[in-house]
Amino acid sequence: MQFRQPPKFIKEIKTQYPTIHVTGAVSNISFNLPVRKMVNMGFVVLAMNAGLDSAILDPLNRDLMGIIFATEALLGDDEYCMEYIGAYREGIFGPVK
Repeated sequence: MQFRQPPKFIKEIKTQYPTIHVTGAVSNISFNLPVRKMVNMGFVVLAMNAGLDSAILDPLNRDLMGIIFATEALLGDDEYCMEYIGAYREGIFGPVK
């Protein structure tokens, strides 16, 4: 199977057309692979780092949601980690309370 490096394409699109917003279906990347959730989580981190603006994903996947909030914080897109902390307090990710 040939992997075409979608994050590379996202970065190139954002470089050539800086006003364009990029959305992607996260689970499409892992079609027909074992343990799809792991591939999806790895992809979303790479894609966000490349400039992905929004994603079509399963909002009930608590691990994936945690990864997204953590990635935003680590990329500097969440000042003082307030969104991360708020999402944790709201129970969007982390242990079920």
